[in-house]
Amino acid sequence: MSLLTQTLRKSSFLSWRHVLSLIVFLVILQGVYAQSTYKIHSHNDYAQELPFWFAYSNGASSIEADLFLKDNVLYVTHAEDEINPKHTFKKLYLDRLQGLEADGELGEIQLLIDLKSEAYTTLAKLVKLLGDYPTLIESGKVKFVISGNRPEPGHYKNYPDFIWFDHQNLEELNRNDLTKVALVSVSFKNYSVWNGYGRMTAPDLEAVTNAIEKAKSAGKPFRFWATPDTKTAWARLAKMGVDYINTDHPALAKQYLDKLDANTFHMEQKNEVYAPKFLYDEKSTPKNIILMIGDGNGLAQISSAMIANRGNLTVTGLKNIGLVKIASADDLITDSAAGASAMATGTKTNNRAIGVDPKAKAMTNLVDVLGGRGYNTAIVTTDAIFGATPSSFYAHRIERDDTPGLIEDLNKSQLDFFIAGGKNEKGTIDKVFTEKTLEIFEDFKKPTAIYLGDNKAPTMENDRGGVFPSAIRKSLEVLESSEAPFLLMVEGAQIDNGGHSNSTKDIVQEMLDFDLAIAEALKFADANKNTLVVITADHETSGFGIVGGSLELGTVQGDFLTVDHTGIMVPLFAYGPQADNFSGVYENTEIFEKILEALDKK
Repeated sequence: MSLLTQTLRKSSFLSWRHVLSLIVFLVILQGVYAQSTYKIHSHNDYAQELPFWFAYSNGASSIEADLFLKDNVLYVTHAEDEINPKHTFKKLYLDRLQGLEADGELGEIQLLIDLKSEAYTTLAKLVKLLGDYPTLIESGKVKFVISGNRPEPGHYKNYPDFIWFDHQNLEELNRNDLTKVALVSVSFKNYSVWNGYGRMTAPDLEAVTNAIEKAKSAGKPFRFWATPDTKTAWARLAKMGVDYINTDHPALAKQYLDKLDANTFHMEQKNEVYAPKFLYDEKSTPKNIILMIGDGNGLAQISSAMIANRGNLTVTGLKNIGLVKIASADDLITDSAAGASAMATGTKTNNRAIGVDPKAKAMTNLVDVLGGRGYNTAIVTTDAIFGATPSSFYAHRIERDDTPGLIEDLNKSQLDFFIAGGKNEKGTIDKVFTEKTLEIFEDFKKPTAIYLGDNKAPTMENDRGGVFPSAIRKSLEVLESSEAPFLLMVEGAQIDNGGHSNSTKDIVQEMLDFDLAIAEALKFADANKNTLVVITADHETSGFGIVGGSLELGTVQGDFLTVDHTGIMVPLFAYGPQADNFSGVYENTEIFEKILEALDKK
């Protein structure tokens, strides 16, 4: 039972105003009042656990009530033998509407009244009953639309102005006076056998499209009844121009369609894709390591960017591919701290822990190991330098939010330079790291800090521009100028943010920018064939799925399972000497081991 249902059941003694206040409060909490261009029709609304209230409070624009006249009483029912004496039209709908109107809280709503008993006598009784609600009629906020058993179209004009009709024949649109017609409705099954999964066949699609166009040519809103009741069907019919989406699940449909446009991203102009040359010696020993981590970047995130870019990415041109298991030591679902720490140290740890094992013992990380071997070490990230993923490569703390402790470890680390957000902590960081700008960055004789933002770098949506791939390119130029080998850890941090906020647009834009950064790494690797590039993720975020779109148009429609991380394995791509050792399915801790094995290969 929903929170809304429980609350209303327990609040039967409250006034209309109190009940409405509770509804509005709960609706706001559930986020269902978001504005949408798509309208929901609550089909067979009387069958809901809370007739009227459930659909109205969840933002339905149209509500359907079947009406049967018996013993001079209008009952809400599909058939005479299903009559519940307590379910009168007056009680379930009119009194509730009147209560909202009296409190000044009534919004515009269409009440589709499907007459199940004889048309003329039932409608006469309805008109008389509505006369007992003059303020409801005078407000004009409720559109009473007669469906089901209706009078002959020529008789529509004989009824009061507040009575409208649902026209149900597309072939008679040009032969009837439609002045009193509120909408046009027909059965979907007359045009298609589609079940709401996958796509309609071409003939069905043509028939459905023609029906919609014919109805809308009359200048009236249009509704199909007997439609498939799935997310796919809601979205497809809404995009095709159906004005009222028929559903038995008004809350779910409203929430889904409210987000439909926001969850759809269109790429105007595709990015250029770099084609790796594959001229390196697979059996040689790499000198340099570039480890690239897309935070929250699962296969669906990569796929969405590929679709938006008309089917191609730089990363999808690689051939050595693995799948990485990402569970933490204490949970099936890892966070960035445990996920990155496993890659950085080769040991599983608890969520929230940075570079320490489950017993809080400090673990040696790649920066420690390779810095000790004379490697130059660097981090480039769109997160703050003290974010969970970058911190895992230099810090040793039990809590990822221990910013003072992380910065203390940063200042003690063997890191030569970083390019990241985090300038708001500059006062402490500059005890060791000298601040420079990207433009004047030419060497790191002293530990160097280049800031991309006060906290995180700006998002792509907020005009970060091309600074991230430019930072990778500049970092590699400066690292190459030294004779020493290097470890460069690169993080595309804000793919994760798009997952947490359930934003298809942010996911795609951040992943496309990460792919441009990958291109810079691969260009360097092709020019310096002793460089191993490893590209992976710490975890997947949001259970992101691709439910629609177009490769030709660069359009992606996404959907989301959660706002949190998931336990889905993440892909890994490798390029350069020893890249073939990264194929297969393995734990995230093996990334640490495989990198060191590659460097020690004789």
